[in-house]
Amino acid sequence: MAAISGVYVMTYSARQALPLSFRLLMTIFGVLMAMLPCAVLAQESPGSPKRLLGYYPEWSKYNNPPYTYSAAQIPYSQLTHISHAFVLLDKKADGTLDMPQGFIEPDLISKAHAAGVKVLVSIGGGDGIQGPRFNKMARVEAYRQAFVQNVHAFLTQNGYDGVDIDWEIPNAQDASDCTTLMQELRNELPAGQWLISMATPSNPQSWGQGFDIPALAPLVDFMNVMTYDFTGSWAGYAGLNSPLYQDQADPIQSGSVKNSMDLYANTYGVPPAQLNIGTPFYGYVFEGVDAIWAACGSCNSGQRNYGDYLKGLLHSSAWQKGRDKSAKSPYMVNSNSLEFITYDDKASTSLKTSYIMKQRGFGGVFMWELSADYDGKHQDLMNAMYKAWAAAQ
Repeated sequence: MAAISGVYVMTYSARQALPLSFRLLMTIFGVLMAMLPCAVLAQESPGSPKRLLGYYPEWSKYNNPPYTYSAAQIPYSQLTHISHAFVLLDKKADGTLDMPQGFIEPDLISKAHAAGVKVLVSIGGGDGIQGPRFNKMARVEAYRQAFVQNVHAFLTQNGYDGVDIDWEIPNAQDASDCTTLMQELRNELPAGQWLISMATPSNPQSWGQGFDIPALAPLVDFMNVMTYDFTGSWAGYAGLNSPLYQDQADPIQSGSVKNSMDLYANTYGVPPAQLNIGTPFYGYVFEGVDAIWAACGSCNSGQRNYGDYLKGLLHSSAWQKGRDKSAKSPYMVNSNSLEFITYDDKASTSLKTSYIMKQRGFGGVFMWELSADYDGKHQDLMNAMYKAWAAAQ
């Protein structure tokens, strides 16, 4: 026998000296041993676990009582992942991170980990400021390297499990820089050791052409597809925030959750298990109209959270409740004040979650954002989402 790296291997001549029957037994044994790892792997890897991710913004700690929402209010038992938003890019856009005062909450990490929940730090945001900083930073190799190293240091020092990149949005000319940045981030944070996710638009073909989705998919653990804000003050009419299906009466066919799912899975070829689909815990109030799809000129609209505002209107006689049967989406109208509200309730949240997880078999769901559902005591939409998610496992 010869020793190779501490393992003894029978030489060819010694093997040939053995009886034929014994050699046949050795061959069969070798084949069975070669098959064993595959059998064990098949038993140990039944499939990727399904995700229920909640975005938790640091500013919710400063909401007015009783709506103050901190690590103490998070329902850890109903979540698998938390994205803690937002750490920012510094105004120099050189890869330096800017952490808001009071961002770090030791209880967040300890409570989440005790419940088996992974916590990612979310970097960026949709404020119109962070996007251009990402654009500038990603163009320069030295800045990119500083960024990925600073992210790694931040995760290590503060006990996070990974990072969520919320770059809203790379321009078309930034597409290669965006992919390069994410590749360098993956190099710095190896798969299996760290989680990397990315917030991506509902329709990158129109808004978000700087995302090369097929190229980005292999670099991240999962994508959080922002399937909301299909209409708002920019639309020119009173439409739906996050419809499950596309209503053909929509004047500009603005999109739907299903349309986005089909785009990512069928056109971009992203494995469904790698996709989280989002739902909003807020709605939009359109002023000057009292009917769905009505034109509204400047479309003055304000974003309103479910917990501290919309929930209180559900039992008001001043508001007439409606439901778009095609889109499977609720709305409210007030003919006295001429207002239209698009929002999600418990039924639509549950229906979307069931569709995503059970009917389509996607990898997960998430919401923007946890505190928006909080009424000071309860989280109705969160409970509805979790029950539907759990039933789909």
